[in-house]
Amino acid sequence: MNHHRHAAAPPWEGRYVTLDGMRGIAALAVALFHYNISQAPHGYVAVDFFFALSGFVLCRTYLPRWQAGMTAGAFMKQRLIRLYPLFLVGIVVTTLSAISNHFTGQGNLYGYGMMARALPFNVLMLPSPVTNTLFPLNVPAWSLFFELVANLGLVLVLFRLPRIGLLAVVLAAALWFVPVVLENDGGNLGAVWHQVGTSMVRTTMSFTAGVLLARLPAAVARPAGWLGAACLAAIAAMLMLDPVSIPDAWYDLACSIVVSPLLVWLGARCEPPRFLAPLAWFLGEVSYAVYAVHWALMEPLRYFKDDLGYDPVLMGAIYLACCVLLGWAAVRWVDLPMRTRINAVLRARAAIPQPMKERVLPN
Repeated sequence: MNHHRHAAAPPWEGRYVTLDGMRGIAALAVALFHYNISQAPHGYVAVDFFFALSGFVLCRTYLPRWQAGMTAGAFMKQRLIRLYPLFLVGIVVTTLSAISNHFTGQGNLYGYGMMARALPFNVLMLPSPVTNTLFPLNVPAWSLFFELVANLGLVLVLFRLPRIGLLAVVLAAALWFVPVVLENDGGNLGAVWHQVGTSMVRTTMSFTAGVLLARLPAAVARPAGWLGAACLAAIAAMLMLDPVSIPDAWYDLACSIVVSPLLVWLGARCEPPRFLAPLAWFLGEVSYAVYAVHWALMEPLRYFKDDLGYDPVLMGAIYLACCVLLGWAAVRWVDLPMRTRINAVLRARAAIPQPMKERVLPN
């Protein structure tokens, strides 16, 4: 008997594996930027790449379902089920990390009063109106909130626009974004209240660019080879290089407006070499979790680098390894079980016969 014929296909089969790998590398670059800025000086530009990638993937996945009658409510429910479990893990571990600072000699970085005021909002995935920072205990979570805002915009507005309309939205947002980045000498903007307008424009520009790319004709075949590997190398280079001849603001604008959408477009048209596919897939699988939890490990592991004087390159590698490990554990033991349970409950509810549903409703 031919056992190979019946062997289960690997989990990366049929996926956009290059995009998965790029997303994983981008998440690691954000984490490294926050841990030791000199090792990934433009790591924050990954956020623009994330938004472009999200617009692309969500449009490819959900536009046919929306055209077949999926409601805005059903779509947003799916997005919340996907985003909330790991978002909640991120808030929990960053809060525990903040509390631990009081006992490790790191000082009172986060006051208990501030935590008590901000957490009720942040746990509901809402920005805190009582602090200057939108998500003070897990600062990068601002982009997860705006991801939800973009998702709502997708199902209410962007799905209805023709390609020329999407292009107009991208260009209008870019025209607003460019002078703001130039004025601030860089594109690391969005985490605090006075930048909320910029956060909205930044999100709209990149996310809509991704949606526009998804509406272009799809690649007939995605060959595996050097181009996929080049895309993975390119996203790492974009986030870790710091060319002295280019001012930061102009470099960030080029990365946000041109390079990130281009990498999404290219990455959707090729696959990495076969030996890289499992690693690229795995990095993609843990990428969102790494993004959600990395802030919690930052201060505890900076202690070894800053106070004990351990080698910064070694500590950067150990920090990223810890982020991946914690991210993987969060996916394995919280995210997947929680989403499976929620979906099972929703399916069971949907299976209740209609007359029975009507009987339990009050008159």
